[in-house]
This record gives sequence, structure tokens and C-alpha cells, in this order.
Amino acid sequence: MPKFVNSLVELVTASIDNISTPDLHPSQRAPPGLLDGVQTPDMITRHFRNTLSYIQAKKVAAEGTPGTRWDDVDIVGALLKMGLGAR
Repeated sequence: MPKFVNSLVELVTASIDNISTPDLHPSQRAPPGLLDGVQTPDMITRHFRNTLSYIQAKKVAAEGTPGTRWDDVDIVGALLKMGLGAR
């Protein structure tokens, strides 16, 4: 699981700046409504920030608990880029 979450977070972090770039050809943009109810660049950014906050809360809750894999999930770069700060 951590490998896939890390890859997905990296991909979204690297691409998040492109969602509101008007210079893109329409074929390069994600189709509107890719996530149900998440259609505008602001909504996509908020959804990603909320997802990062959720992952961070899971990591904090799992601290000191043996057998969890949340420590393997790395979101520090994404937190910093999204202005959430690494905790």
C-alpha cells in the first residue's frame, strides 16, 4: 500500500499546478468531474489538501503502534508544497 500511495501523492503533487493553467490544450486537461462533485481547480486542490490531512492524521494516530505501515507513506514534500507544513 505505501508504494502506491507514495506514487499517487508524487503524481498529484507534480501535476497540481497544471490544473489551473489556461495555456494547456484542452486534450491535455483532465475531464471535468473526474471525481464526482470535484470539478474546479479550487475544488481539486481542496480535495488533495484534505486527503493529505487525512493521511497525516492516520500517520500521527499510528505512531508507536507496531505493525502499521503509515510510517512508510511519505507526504512531507506534498504537505510543504500545499502549504500544510510537515508535522
